[in-house]
Amino acid sequence: MIARHDIALGVYLRQTTGERLGVIAVVHQVGTSWSGEWFFQLRYLSRAVGVSKRSSSEWSSNLRERDLVNFELIGAWITAQALLASGPPSLKPKKPSRVPAWMRGIGQPNQLRLFDDF
Repeated sequence: MIARHDIALGVYLRQTTGERLGVIAVVHQVGTSWSGEWFFQLRYLSRAVGVSKRSSSEWSSNLRERDLVNFELIGAWITAQALLASGPPSLKPKKPSRVPAWMRGIGQPNQLRLFDDF
């Protein structure tokens, strides 16, 4: 389990439970709120497998000490890079969009023309 003293700027973490299971993130900010409670903020580097197409923020909300149980410490950037490279692709490649015939300039051969091309 990660302790509070393990969290510092630039540390890489992987989420082990919750909505973003398996996502790798880097600690972006560590501080104390106005109420005096310690917090940290993450920037997510990868997307969870099988996520919806709805866009989500790459930034976490302010996480507290009780949220540390949801993460595991990865370590160095080299390890994080290897994990990102070995994972499945985040999204399926998009098919080229199909343009309707009227936009491509292909008309029906039997259709009457309104204007003659000179």
